[in-house]
Amino acid sequence: MVEQFIHSQERGNLVTRITIPSYRFVFRATNLAAVLLAAACGGGGYGDGGGPQPIQDMQATIGPQGGELAGAKGSALEGVKLVVPAGALASDTRIAIKAASTDAALPAGTSGVGKQIQISPAGLQLALPAQLTLPVDASQVEANLRFAEDVKVWVQDAGQWAQTQQIDGADGTVTIEISSLAAVAEAGVDRPEPQDVVRFDLHPNPRFLNCFAQFPGDANRTPSVQATVVRGDLNDELTLRGRNIKPGLQFDLFTVQRSSLDADGKVDPTVPNFGLAWYQSEVKARSNGDVRVKIQTILLDEIFGFDPIVGLGPTNTFHIGFWFDNPQDAAACGFDPNQPTPFNGDHHAGPLAMISVPDATTGLGPLCTKPDTSTVPAHCNP
Repeated sequence: MVEQFIHSQERGNLVTRITIPSYRFVFRATNLAAVLLAAACGGGGYGDGGGPQPIQDMQATIGPQGGELAGAKGSALEGVKLVVPAGALASDTRIAIKAASTDAALPAGTSGVGKQIQISPAGLQLALPAQLTLPVDASQVEANLRFAEDVKVWVQDAGQWAQTQQIDGADGTVTIEISSLAAVAEAGVDRPEPQDVVRFDLHPNPRFLNCFAQFPGDANRTPSVQATVVRGDLNDELTLRGRNIKPGLQFDLFTVQRSSLDADGKVDPTVPNFGLAWYQSEVKARSNGDVRVKIQTILLDEIFGFDPIVGLGPTNTFHIGFWFDNPQDAAACGFDPNQPTPFNGDHHAGPLAMISVPDATTGLGPLCTKPDTSTVPAHCNP
């Protein structure tokens, strides 16, 4: 075997470059911090086509001192990393990672959100757990109505899939611990069940519509905001998506006890006030008039507050709305900036801009998905 290496410092990492094409190289890991890059036959060098070819696999000999395999930038394994700690292996072991040529189907109800890889020797037991990091396509996570924290890794051994919880995750990667080398691994998410996805619209406060509309008076391009809430095991995930909002305008998002609009989106004169309110997030319209907000908290069926000091018992806030952050932004529509509302962090906000509406039958807000109509008024059954 012919070996020729050039070592250089790039972005603070030791990089080993292959300079002779059409050979497969094996490296001996010397310490845990070493980053080992390896190329397949014709990969990472120059194949018959004469140009650079993407690296499809990598391999290294790692011993009792531990070591690390990391996919090169621009390769098929970019974002893949295996960290083997000292003491995990009893002797020098040749470990290889490659991109799966054909993806194995994940279990029903699961969507893959990254690249599927294969590790060998498959099933090799480790005395100490190693850390495996895989790339994640954030757009696929969002398409499945999930957050980065919901990403898991499915590992397959002997033809059986097992789900492994992440120990670290962010948009772009997910990391797990493994006690043996998985034959196949892929990042994925559990798709939510239809009954765990709740969608509804927010409706404009008619009086102040033209002060936050991107196209005032244009009936074909009125502001619209849709809410999607996904029920989770520990808490819920809310995503607000809006369009045709005046660019740059800022708002403040709250969950509240009551809506000022009726089921048809008209102002309800019988509602005295919004009742109990919880501050949830700030909102800002983008330059194209879109808004996007994501929050994680308890929302569906169980969101409530109480204050025994003032005698307020458990009170649900099943509506979502947002208020002008700056009172001056609504002045042109008749709002008096000298009489601000308390709906922002400074307790000096403008009027309501948009809010959810109650169910026509139960009178409850859309965050209640389990109404109990055996009482009058109806209540939510958590």
